Amino acid sequence: MIRNDYPFFYKRYAYDLSTNVLHDLKNETEACAIDKIDEEDIEMYSSLQEASLMLDHPTHKKCPHCMGK
Repeated sequence: MIRNDYPFFYKRYAYDLSTNVLHDLKNETEACAIDKIDEEDIEMYSSLQEASLMLDHPTHKKCPHCMGK
């Protein structure tokens, strides 16, 4: 679900800095546990293209629950 409050600000992709996992808030599931991520560990992106540079790193990955399709 797209959220308007801090730190989301209507952006679609949430990157969890503590786990190196990128989430798609439009396809979020309970298994993503977005609400359990510390606000200081969230980095937001408007588009997948914007987040693609970060995903080029071998330790960074897409969430299998909301981006596994």
